[in-house]
Amino acid sequence: MKRITAIILIGLMAAASLAACGQQASTQATEAAIATEASGEEAISGGYTAPASPVVTDEVKTLLSKATEGQDGVGYTPVALLGTQVVAGTNYLILCKTAPVTADAQSTYALVTVYEDLNGNAQITEVQQSTAEAPVTAEDGSTLSGGYTEPETPVVTDESKSAMSKATEGLDGASYEAKALLGTQVVAGTNYKLLCTVTPVTENPVSEYAVVTVYEDLNGSAEISETVKFSAAQN
Repeated sequence: MKRITAIILIGLMAAASLAACGQQASTQATEAAIATEASGEEAISGGYTAPASPVVTDEVKTLLSKATEGQDGVGYTPVALLGTQVVAGTNYLILCKTAPVTADAQSTYALVTVYEDLNGNAQITEVQQSTAEAPVTAEDGSTLSGGYTEPETPVVTDESKSAMSKATEGLDGASYEAKALLGTQVVAGTNYKLLCTVTPVTENPVSEYAVVTVYEDLNGSAEISETVKFSAAQN
């Protein structure tokens, strides 16, 4: 009798083990599926998720338009989508060109956070300004000032990525990662204006966004000629 009971217990334990393995395999498969669906995106600091592409979608343009409706004095033009954060609604981190609504005003770059609630209402909750000048373009796309030509999209090109890699080779203290191409300027060589994350080489690094200008000469040598960070958040 004891032997029969032992056999039954062994059988029950084996069945439970198989069920647990099946559940674990199912969980792993689900996690793998989630990871596959999220391919092309990456987590960035502050609980934001970076998009697969920095190109500003029509949805984001409409959202920014709603958030700035009725505002006077300052204009915002979206340049690149940097990240989204799901809260009770969604936060959107957008790089914008911003300028006072006056004649011949100089545009600069700003990091703008737009919050959209669950009812579709939108508002700007944070603006971080910079002194980095943005090119002013005509309706036909031609450059009016600044000497830089804006790309059709902010996607970082192989040429600008290569220039940044050469410019930062051997640099100590911080690492640079290009997130968006903002403009190019042909001089005796080429200037590339890029939005980058700058991460200090420390024990607990905190990345910051900065507008970085990389100069590449006619011989292919490159260096960082300017780095402009964004100011503290302004509500």
